[in-house]
Amino acid sequence: MTIFTWLCAASSVALGSIFMFAAGAPRQYIIINIAALVVGFFVAVLMSRGRVPDARKSGAMPLIIGTILLATALFGVQIDGATRWFRIAGLSIQPSLILLPLALMQFARNRRWLSSVGLMIASVGLAMQPDRAMSGTLAAGLAALWLQRREAPVTVALAAALFGFAGAMLKPDVVPPVLFVEQVVRSAFAFHVQAGIVIVAGLLILLLPAAAMLGPRTKESAVFAVFGATWLAVVAFALIGNYPTPLVGYGSSAIIGYCVSAARLPR
Repeated sequence: MTIFTWLCAASSVALGSIFMFAAGAPRQYIIINIAALVVGFFVAVLMSRGRVPDARKSGAMPLIIGTILLATALFGVQIDGATRWFRIAGLSIQPSLILLPLALMQFARNRRWLSSVGLMIASVGLAMQPDRAMSGTLAAGLAALWLQRREAPVTVALAAALFGFAGAMLKPDVVPPVLFVEQVVRSAFAFHVQAGIVIVAGLLILLLPAAAMLGPRTKESAVFAVFGATWLAVVAFALIGNYPTPLVGYGSSAIIGYCVSAARLPR
């Protein structure tokens, strides 16, 4: 994880914390977000400094993640008809926000059939949960990859993601918003215009690492494109629906997910 990416993550979390403090959010929200940032940073550093796994092992990671997301749909905590969470030590953890961006980044670096199968399983799991936001994020990330790498494993995974997204859209999604978690941009502007601007700035900052894809096209451009499309989709769904607003809102899952996915960006 580069210093620049870490600064982007820390800046977004800090801006979100400033808003939550000013708006009277519970202090533990801010503490948990900061703790998640620290955990995500150290995990990302370990991933960045670790020995690079061979293609077979790296291809297995999306398969493991896809299986976890399917298991979440089958055995996770259900809230208002949606099954997207596991409860650990009293905290609700959303595995898709932590693991799906990492799976997409891993697939962008090693586009093998084993990884493709893992993402197809993830498509099924997200449709079953149902989670329109993360299902759409999977499709967006794979579409960005397909535009630059039109290979058979990418094409098949994208087709499965689109079918999964269509399935998720057909199911009712009536999970109500939670203050400081969902609809953070709207609530920030309702609190004060300057607070809204601060939150929007935080969301733009977290997308800055993807700006490298705007330069000359290189063999690594696809990885940056997937990172940008993935987190842009997470932000977009948070704006239009009752889905967690990443980094600037309360929620450890997105913070850790951002850090570990950023660890797979090329230096």
